[in-house]
Amino acid sequence: MIVKFFTLPSTRKEGDMEKFFAFLSIFMIISGCEWLKETTISGTVSNGGEPVSGAVVLLLESDSLEAGLSLANGSITDLNGMYEIRRVEPGNYYISAIKDANENLQYDKEIDMFGWYGKRDTLTCLTIPRQITIAKGDNLTGIDIDTLYIAP
Repeated sequence: MIVKFFTLPSTRKEGDMEKFFAFLSIFMIISGCEWLKETTISGTVSNGGEPVSGAVVLLLESDSLEAGLSLANGSITDLNGMYEIRRVEPGNYYISAIKDANENLQYDKEIDMFGWYGKRDTLTCLTIPRQITIAKGDNLTGIDIDTLYIAP
């Protein structure tokens, strides 16, 4: 026994589905596909002009590093020192790279080298961390860290 809960109208014309998908495509283009936009930050990490592979790149709310800081939620540089952080929440951040020497996923200031995205101070030759602001849908590139240090 077959039970019909509803019947489709027989008024459907040839090409209705094509028109629907065309309308949906135009709607998505006009709306800017907000749900498809991904907020990203990318750049390179180098030291003395050489790419640093395996460095952890972190988004931080302050410009200080604390011993024991977890390195588990960042991006890792590839063999060319390149990184990309995806699905970044809008906000203000400092970008730091840490070369985790003993691979324990914690910042050990005695052995791990670190660096900041920022501007080099001409007097001290140290990099002054620069805060970046990211908005929804931004795609920031060239966020490069070019010098790593060991904490004194």
